[in-house]
Amino acid sequence: MDLTNAGEYYLKLMQSVLSKEKTINKVKSTSLINKWQALLGISDWVILCEPISEDQVVDELEQNSHGHEFVGIHIDFTNQIGTIYHTRELKVDDIVHELLHVRFQSWSEEKVNFWTALLTGIPKSLFKF
Repeated sequence: MDLTNAGEYYLKLMQSVLSKEKTINKVKSTSLINKWQALLGISDWVILCEPISEDQVVDELEQNSHGHEFVGIHIDFTNQIGTIYHTRELKVDDIVHELLHVRFQSWSEEKVNFWTALLTGIPKSLFKF
């Protein structure tokens, strides 16, 4: 079983998912993702979604304990492919947040959180800055 650290990108070989031509074998992309890709100007990217088990997530801050909720993206900038790994159903703010990481690679996590809240209408008081 592959393990991932909560809050970090989940690294995985992409060869089993995509061919060299970016042809998708398995995708759980949604119209919501396509909408936000267009709004953020990254429609030329392939965005995949892959559910993972909470047992695959390890939190280093919690003595490397397993069983944590996780949403994160692995970004292949060379091939313009992003894979959103998630342990629960994706919400709009999850999608926007992860796509902002693709569009604005140099932004800090705090800046991505701020713009996610602004773009999705989530009150800033719900975010811990």
